[in-house]
Amino acid sequence: MDGEESTTRRFAIADYVVFGILISVSLAIGAFFAYRDRKRATTANYFLGDRKLKAIPVGLSFVVTFQSSILMLGFPAEAYAYGLQYAMQCVGVIAGYLLASIIAVPIFHPLKVTSVYEYYKLRYRSNDVRYVAVTLGVIHYTFYMGIVMFGTALALEAVAGLPLWSSIIMFSSVAIIYTSIGGFKAVIWTDVFQSVVMLTGIVAVLIKTTIHTGGIQNAMYLSRSRVNIFNFNPDPTIRHSFWTLVFGAPSQFLYLAITQAGIQRINSTPTQTTARRMFYVAAPVYSFTWILVLIQGMTIFAYFTDKGCDPLASGQVSNLNQIVPFTMLELFHDYPGLPGLFISALAAASLSTISSGLSSLAAVTYEDFIKVFCKTTDRTGTNISKAFVVVFGLIAIGFAFLLSNVEGPLGQLMASLMGAITGPETGLFLMSVFYKRARPKAAVIGTLTGMCFVLWLSIGQNFNANLPKTPYLPLGPTDQCPVSLNSYTNTSSSSILLNVTSGHPYNVTTQSISTTITTEYNRTGIQKFYSISYMYFNLIGCIITLLVGSIISVFTQPKVQEPLAEHTTLSFSVFVPSCIENILFRSKRSYAQANSEMSPM
Repeated sequence: MDGEESTTRRFAIADYVVFGILISVSLAIGAFFAYRDRKRATTANYFLGDRKLKAIPVGLSFVVTFQSSILMLGFPAEAYAYGLQYAMQCVGVIAGYLLASIIAVPIFHPLKVTSVYEYYKLRYRSNDVRYVAVTLGVIHYTFYMGIVMFGTALALEAVAGLPLWSSIIMFSSVAIIYTSIGGFKAVIWTDVFQSVVMLTGIVAVLIKTTIHTGGIQNAMYLSRSRVNIFNFNPDPTIRHSFWTLVFGAPSQFLYLAITQAGIQRINSTPTQTTARRMFYVAAPVYSFTWILVLIQGMTIFAYFTDKGCDPLASGQVSNLNQIVPFTMLELFHDYPGLPGLFISALAAASLSTISSGLSSLAAVTYEDFIKVFCKTTDRTGTNISKAFVVVFGLIAIGFAFLLSNVEGPLGQLMASLMGAITGPETGLFLMSVFYKRARPKAAVIGTLTGMCFVLWLSIGQNFNANLPKTPYLPLGPTDQCPVSLNSYTNTSSSSILLNVTSGHPYNVTTQSISTTITTEYNRTGIQKFYSISYMYFNLIGCIITLLVGSIISVFTQPKVQEPLAEHTTLSFSVFVPSCIENILFRSKRSYAQANSEMSPM
């Protein structure tokens, strides 16, 4: 009976109240900054908060901006279906953010650019590279916002019964309103508020599932099949291993720092030291949250295993990304307001990403197009930017509706499809910074080559019907499910196997199913190529862009080299710690002094 009730539970009045409070606070923050800064309607204030923001709030905002529903829904679902391996990527997170503090900060902060793509104009003295990068960046962020809107709407559909279209429109409207009226300060401080709500929701689920399963020790025992962190198999077609996660991740997280949202946060701080501290705040907070939500997925699996009714195996949940909101209603149906708290946490993460994306896209449009082709006053530019916030919000809504039939972990979807853009853009940035002889046309050709190659690989992997998907780990038991669910499961186990997972088979005890899976995994020819781990997509795009762009630059060098603009390139000495650099400098100076003393007068 309890299981039957769980399938029809919905939000109570208290849940709607809690959810409404979050929406109201977000709007209130936007209204507050709109009123406070009404007499300072400058683009510097609207896009960068007058460059006076502190490291901690900006660091928290940076974390929340790139988490959203992908982290709140996709990562626990990842651990539920595939285990704890994803935790190894925290090494790549930290490495990527350290690279950002070493490379991105000394490039972008001294230049004081509002748009990241202004850098390419200064570096190459040409708009060719600039507009290729702008196009890729706009596509990436618009699609990203669409994924975030879709994930949040999916959760609301599961717990509140709201249609996908209504949830998508509601979330986008709230983000559009407070971003357009409040500007960058509203985005930052709403992010800080939303980060607290997010963490509260995550911890609430973690504590409750652990209590229900009889404590930490029993939860770990029940979910022991998910403890699979270390896999050192070098096969590049393995979805997640030590090598794919650790070596495939740094370029992905460096890319976050060189997006428009990242550059706005770097340049919203008063000094380079403050900008670096922002990454020193973001790296551990992001890693801690990452591990926390993966453990949350394990404890959810332990909870349903202990209960004897796995919702994915029994068909109660048809989409893997709905496992977390389904669990919320299971756990907190007797505690009105707590399911609303979780959805508020999810909404907080999503609103943060959407608002940051809208602010970034408006900044790019104004700085890279409007200012280039039209002469406007600062106040007029601010008003134009507010209008573009609305325009890009509507475009992102369109992307969200296109994703309505997508299943599987949101994190994998994002990483695989977006690798065609993020990898080449990362390679373009690194080539521009460290290869002083890089030429504009070579940079464009290298970027487009990297993009086309990874796009081919990504489409082949995501849309090839004959390509077998990585199987889930064994799911939990269903013997304690309600009679109606058990009869449905037993009458057509193979049908449930494919319908629930949308072609993602998982290992079960039945011999016939195991045989099917073994046969499917005899990949040959092009299937092996398409099976390369999606975690490598960004790195592959980055390397191809660097190689092609550098090689073509060698053969297209002008006879007379033009001088490069200041602060647009770096030498590899930036990777040498200052303490070692000081030692080397003192040794070199001592050696020079000794030689001068020994030389004859």
